[in-house]
Amino acid sequence: MKRKLKIMANLLLTAAFAAVFASCGKDNSKPVEATGVTLDKTTLALVAGEEETLEATVNPGDAADKSLTWTSSAPEVATVEAGAVTAVAKGTATVTVSTANGETDACKVTVEYIVETVLIPKGVFLMGSSDGSAEGSGAPGTDPNATAAEPGRYLEEETQHVVTLTKDYWMSKYPVTNAQYAEFLNAAGIDGTGAKATVQDGATLIEADSRGMYYNGNLWAPAATYGDHPVIRVSWRGAKAYAEWAGGDLPTEAQWERAARGGVENMPFGIGNGKVLTGAMANFNGHHPYDFDNGGAYDDESGAYVNSTTAVGAYSAYANDYGLYDMHGNVREWCLDRWDGSSYAGSPATDPVGGAGSYGVVRGGYFEVEARYFRSAYRDAYGLNGGGDDDIGFRVVFYP
Repeated sequence: MKRKLKIMANLLLTAAFAAVFASCGKDNSKPVEATGVTLDKTTLALVAGEEETLEATVNPGDAADKSLTWTSSAPEVATVEAGAVTAVAKGTATVTVSTANGETDACKVTVEYIVETVLIPKGVFLMGSSDGSAEGSGAPGTDPNATAAEPGRYLEEETQHVVTLTKDYWMSKYPVTNAQYAEFLNAAGIDGTGAKATVQDGATLIEADSRGMYYNGNLWAPAATYGDHPVIRVSWRGAKAYAEWAGGDLPTEAQWERAARGGVENMPFGIGNGKVLTGAMANFNGHHPYDFDNGGAYDDESGAYVNSTTAVGAYSAYANDYGLYDMHGNVREWCLDRWDGSSYAGSPATDPVGGAGSYGVVRGGYFEVEARYFRSAYRDAYGLNGGGDDDIGFRVVFYP
């Protein structure tokens, strides 16, 4: 009997050991789950067109599933693919990375343009200057020519008409400077053989000038003390090349005038009270200022007259209500349009881009001339073939 019990005990013990060994041989552990994900940056500041890659670390390091999903809250501002963030347009976006089990981290991305900009709202405005023909019968600010005739207007070229711009746009706060343009030429690897920059088809982008830029044999550089002055001697092709390199374009003539007005309708100027321009307010020949209520142009030999370009934004008290500087003064500015030489005949009422031919539209007046040429409605033209002039610069527009 005792022998039987001992055999049975040994059998049970053997079975127990077998069960233990069987249990040890079987892997009952669960896969290690991610408990978090961390980005190497929580903020990014980029210029439109730039790209930067975010690195994500999944915790713990032995997590079984390290797959990640990347999303952007505003793809129109910044896109993301496998951590690579590409800046598209001015604004802010949140880039979020997520693990398969829902752990997340985020990075705030701020995108600016390569030049400082302000937003110009879409809308309807009166383009051109009033001839006074509907004064007393039309609705001022709505109907063309319903206010007094603007002194000094050019009869054929400034016909007042209603224009609709259907898109908001960002416009450079100041004219593009010599320093900014030099950066473009050097980044594009455009040399200055013959003291001018040309492209493959022989078109001149810009010419050297003592108040502009020079080529030192290796790089373009601003003339001493002129780095923050508006670029000059730049051709229409040169202005457009910079704008496209920066991710934008030249403003249309209608966009330029709406921006210059600063929301002030039926007035010659977008700064001050809209009626007066003196040499203390802008860079022009201040011996010949302007006062709407007193017949327009008049003489004042004591008025300020610099007779050269000035640093952009130097008249710091005279931004318009959109926040733009130097729209009335310093240099004329290229527009996208070709000059048609007419009073906007046949020009579309919505988002117009006018003209054809060998002349381009320039706007804004320049440092040597009298105030009447700085009115928001004033139009001028300059040849598209060859170089620019020592009083023509430009701005850039971008679209959200």
